[in-house]
Amino acid sequence: MKIAKKNEMKVTLTIMITIMTFIVTFVSVSVNYGYHAGFIAKWMKSWGLAFVVALPVVMVIMPIIKRNIAKYVE
Repeated sequence: MKIAKKNEMKVTLTIMITIMTFIVTFVSVSVNYGYHAGFIAKWMKSWGLAFVVALPVVMVIMPIIKRNIAKYVE
């Protein structure tokens, strides 16, 4: 399966956000609540919320950041 060039950034950002939110929420939940019987459920709930918030935010902000940075890149 090939990804169209126009969708490359969206797929890349989705994978990056998935991995980053997964790791960050794991660390956050483990530090704040510790490992207990409900750890996985709490972590998955936290990760789901983080992913749902992060994905649209990054999809909107990344093109703006790229345009602004492009002004300063030779």
